[in-house]
Amino acid sequence: MLNQIVLDNSKSKSGKHAIRSFLFQVDSNLIVDISSSPGDEVPPTYKVGESRLVEIPKGHVVYLYLVKNVKGMVKGKAMVIKDNKVILAMNYRKLKLKRVEGDPNALEPLKRVMEYLKIPVKKINTR
Repeated sequence: MLNQIVLDNSKSKSGKHAIRSFLFQVDSNLIVDISSSPGDEVPPTYKVGESRLVEIPKGHVVYLYLVKNVKGMVKGKAMVIKDNKVILAMNYRKLKLKRVEGDPNALEPLKRVMEYLKIPVKKINTR
């Protein structure tokens, strides 16, 4: 059961490492970015940037947590949350989404958010 989640937007002093997290509310035909909603300040992972603890609203919410490493490779986690329960958790690595746990039928909101953000996805593994 999730009530709050950390939204981190920070990078290292050298700029070689970065973390970015997003929170989107997905309705039938509307995607609303709620990453800028107010919340309690918490220390960021890296030195430059900010981090907040925000409340998760009711309904379908997609949470993305992406990390860029020294080589420029992006890895991360994606979660589809419905009424404060994680119904689908996936890993993002090498331009592929792989299901970790949850119902593969709940993939549609995540696909829409990935298209909206123009994040490249070569393959989706729902096994």
